[in-house]
Amino acid sequence: MTRLLLSSLLALLAAACGPRPGATGASESPPQVVLHGVQLQSFEGDQLVLAGRADRLTYQRTEGAVTATNTLLRLPGRRGPEQRAPAGPRGGMEIRAPLMEGSLASRQLTASGGVVIRTAEGMVARTPRATYDAPAQQARGREGVAVQGPTYGLRADSFDLSFPDGTFTFEGSTRTVVGGAQ
Repeated sequence: MTRLLLSSLLALLAAACGPRPGATGASESPPQVVLHGVQLQSFEGDQLVLAGRADRLTYQRTEGAVTATNTLLRLPGRRGPEQRAPAGPRGGMEIRAPLMEGSLASRQLTASGGVVIRTAEGMVARTPRATYDAPAQQARGREGVAVQGPTYGLRADSFDLSFPDGTFTFEGSTRTVVGGAQ
């Protein structure tokens, strides 16, 4: 009886306590680096091609995996060689997302949780999720997008965005309102 009571008590205690908050399973190791209040810069050769910040950034060296929260990225517009630093929306494009996950090795990134893209021309695009391919300098969204410009509004099922020339391509069901808000 004592043995049954003791084993029952231990089982109940283990079930009630469960794993510690934030503990990882045996198959998932903790990140090798965790940074808070991070300033980000990305270079291609000696040229700064992206600048921004994140509240928290984790890095897994073995996979090259990066996860950032509450992230703001600024990409420069087309500039001359003397203008190197991204300067916010006036200098190109700004991207905000609650969560960004990617790989340094493949240079691929997925932003989610409500992505907002702003251009120098005053366009604001909102989408639940977008992927970014750094080598191709393209972003894609397949979960719908709502765009508000200075004199137009647009909704579409999906989009492709080319960063070098700042052009959007919209696909699927598309609705446009010219001359005002949606």
